[in-house]
Amino acid sequence: MLQPQSKRPGERARAFLTRADVRDALRCLLLALILSFVTEAICRLNPIAAAGYVFTRPLAFLYNTLLIACTLSLVLLVKRRRFAYTLISAIWVVLSIVDCCIRLVRITPLNFYDFVIFVSNFSITQSYVTWWQIALIVLAVAALITGMVILFRRTPRVQLARRPALLLLAALCGLTAVITPIYALNNRDYTDPVAGYNRSGFAYSFCRSVVDRGIRRPETYDENVINGILADVGGDAQPAAATEKLPNFVFLQLESFLDPANITSVTCSENPVPVFTRLKEECSTGLLHVPMIGGGTANVEFEVITGMNLGDFGTGEYPYSTILKSETCETIAYDLRNMGYTAHAIHNHIATFYERNQVYAMLGFDTFTSLEYMTNYTTNSLGWCRDKVLTGCILDALRSGEERDLVFAVSVQGHGKYSSNPPQTPYPITSTGLEDNPSLKNEFEYYINQLHETDEFLGELLDALREYPEPVVLVIYGDHLPALAFDANDLRAGTMLATEYVIWTNDDSLPKVDQDLHSYQLTACTLERYGISGGVLSSYHQRCRSEADYLSGLSVLEYDMLYGDKLLYEGQAPYPRVNMRMGVKDITVERANFDGKRLVVKGENFTRYSVIYADGHALSTTYVDSETLVATPTLLTSIHLGDQIEVSQLSVDATVLSTSNAVICEEEQ
Repeated sequence: MLQPQSKRPGERARAFLTRADVRDALRCLLLALILSFVTEAICRLNPIAAAGYVFTRPLAFLYNTLLIACTLSLVLLVKRRRFAYTLISAIWVVLSIVDCCIRLVRITPLNFYDFVIFVSNFSITQSYVTWWQIALIVLAVAALITGMVILFRRTPRVQLARRPALLLLAALCGLTAVITPIYALNNRDYTDPVAGYNRSGFAYSFCRSVVDRGIRRPETYDENVINGILADVGGDAQPAAATEKLPNFVFLQLESFLDPANITSVTCSENPVPVFTRLKEECSTGLLHVPMIGGGTANVEFEVITGMNLGDFGTGEYPYSTILKSETCETIAYDLRNMGYTAHAIHNHIATFYERNQVYAMLGFDTFTSLEYMTNYTTNSLGWCRDKVLTGCILDALRSGEERDLVFAVSVQGHGKYSSNPPQTPYPITSTGLEDNPSLKNEFEYYINQLHETDEFLGELLDALREYPEPVVLVIYGDHLPALAFDANDLRAGTMLATEYVIWTNDDSLPKVDQDLHSYQLTACTLERYGISGGVLSSYHQRCRSEADYLSGLSVLEYDMLYGDKLLYEGQAPYPRVNMRMGVKDITVERANFDGKRLVVKGENFTRYSVIYADGHALSTTYVDSETLVATPTLLTSIHLGDQIEVSQLSVDATVLSTSNAVICEEEQ
């Protein structure tokens, strides 16, 4: 009887590699390699740069490939494999394309929180993308969905080999679980988000932004450490001077503000910011290191208001959209409210953007004046409100009561996306040095002329504050650099994560002291000039910022305040949510008269966002002036004598921000 002849090693290898499950596994790994390279090439706008990444950081590239392979391995668990491969591959490619587009318009990469705040971001989205581009995007998405549906129906089913598929999935997930903590430990620096994404890879960085939220519990966090920090800061020392002798504080955050003199590769035909230049020569000034580039205004104001370091939070996190929805924390507003100050927030954009109409109440502000409560403003060619309207708003806040005031104002005029088209009429201020890049030249010249208008607003504000009868401290700073195609080599500071600040007073009471600061140190250092220690965080910045363990101690304080046991306050945070008022002027209704054809409402402080309500139903409202609104009946809404008439302020997303007193609809006399 003949014995079966054993297979040679080459034949055994060939037989193994021709098995269906093995072919699927190899196909999965090969596709992961291709997708990993493609996503990096798209995100970097350059396949050569992606190739350089592969060769200079091969371990990072392979780890990102492993993450993508984990997602692709799910394909082996379904019968319509061709469809599943296409779907997962399309998701990765679409994410990288979105990242590429976002980098082009705001510099900072895509993260999970961009999807979280998409609804509130829509007003900004319309400024970056035209309606026809939105239409093309909608058509592309519709075409992609249609194609996926057709592919799903036409993809043949295959016989599942569940055991090999599960073994591969378990192997990839197990390997990922082992490597990820080590990789994360060596790739946790996202203080510069662009550098972080380029160094660690898109797949890992985006996945990190999905799961990385809040502040991790510090290893040193316990009651003894908290007590030691409290002993170092010495408690909440009160200022030596009486409150009535202290100044009003005005913090003015300027959108995308950059002195063009700091750009080495460009020369302007005249100085676009002469007022700011003079302030730097006369007042305390320095670099302000900020956590964002090209966007993320809310995160810079978070650092300034709270004194917390955004670098301790999750990758790409916006605390306004996460923890501050449910938790209050120590802020300059709460600190000064405890000393008798009234805290006002002002922003010449819609109230619901970044949910400021809710978040500012969690930060301790007594009032919030948004665009919906402003009159006599104009907009620029991109539709942004011009900053000069803020002068009157700041003065209204300062005059709103007898107490000293904290005013935190955020401007918007310098917001992108900057126009790359040649102007219909020449700009007053032009530039040289960008002739080889006409698109960037047009964007830059649009920007510096908007900057010039903002600088003129600064001059008007300074003139008004000089005449104000009480002492005022005005802190001016840029929130981040503009989204223009310059890099660190073009800037005198040598970094994209630094703006400038100045501290001015209307009584020349502060000597000039220049120093560079981080944005989370700005308020504490300003209060320190007046002997105000404020709360624990402010005192910590003032007394411990030169210590070797300064940042680790700061992280402990932040964790305890927001996520820990609140040991600082014996378990109970002393910061209740403020019953914040929208606007500093009451919107009141005096009378409502109806003649059968139109309803005329008379009152005070109406704006373009005022809407008449009759018995709880919104009416089509015409704004006449700050004292008059008119509404007419429609097929959907009727008006009757005796109806209860109110006026509400509506944001663009139909959110009711506030409602006036009510009057009864009467017959026109």
